[in-house]
Amino acid sequence: MHRPILVEAPAVLPVSLPDVKQALRIEHSDDDMVLEGLIRSAVDHYEGWNGILGIVLVEQTWRQDFDSLSECLRLPLGPVQEVVSVKWRNRLGQLFTVAASDYALRTDGGGRSFVRFGSGYSRPSDFYESAAVQVEYKAGWPVVDGRSTVPHDLRTAIILRVQLSYDEAAENNSANVQRVEDALISKYRRMYI
Repeated sequence: MHRPILVEAPAVLPVSLPDVKQALRIEHSDDDMVLEGLIRSAVDHYEGWNGILGIVLVEQTWRQDFDSLSECLRLPLGPVQEVVSVKWRNRLGQLFTVAASDYALRTDGGGRSFVRFGSGYSRPSDFYESAAVQVEYKAGWPVVDGRSTVPHDLRTAIILRVQLSYDEAAENNSANVQRVEDALISKYRRMYI
């Protein structure tokens, strides 16, 4: 499996600037740019390929490349909403699209999602040298009416992470704040064996 590639970034952040300012009781706009940067930093800390949770927060589109088509192709970032397309490239460099009726999106009890091919699908064998198979998919919690639907505990953890970077009092009490943060995010950590 190759490193996932972001195709389309999220339209909104999981936590808005007004949400953070209200939670931290900030009434001025002097530090708005600083706070927006801290929100983005907190989101990056949690999500994506390098994030500590190994998930994505707000709906976005990713592409996962594989060297060949196996019966199941694991999608590393979730929660997966839908598979947009499955394509493969042959040795001549020609790109083919697999019909949506030939595969299904499956999610196991641990929240890991897979593209599973039907038993009647005849998998090709003349693949391009590397990254011949491309699965494009949407992952993350949906945006409804222009707002994120990321669960409240994750939104609170983001606000706490912003507070740790912004507020001196929180920094002095960082061990307690980090314990609360860990409790809020623990059920979203993706563990793989």
